[in-house]
Amino acid sequence: MSLSAHQILSEISFKTSRSGGKGGQNVNKVSSKVELNWNIQTSSLITDEQRELLLSKLSHKLTKDGVLQIVS
Repeated sequence: MSLSAHQILSEISFKTSRSGGKGGQNVNKVSSKVELNWNIQTSSLITDEQRELLLSKLSHKLTKDGVLQIVS
């Protein structure tokens, strides 16, 4: 199964915000923190087998609703 970037992006949401902590002259002025959210539970892009594998391997990065959250 080959996925297009459009398909993947349709299920992922991004949120930007100001990063906390030390940072120099741009701290608290620019949005340098990015949060990615992907609901593995409701994704139509993966098989049930892939879903179960992701849910077990990434359990420490999931919300209680099965949403993968990655913050950078």
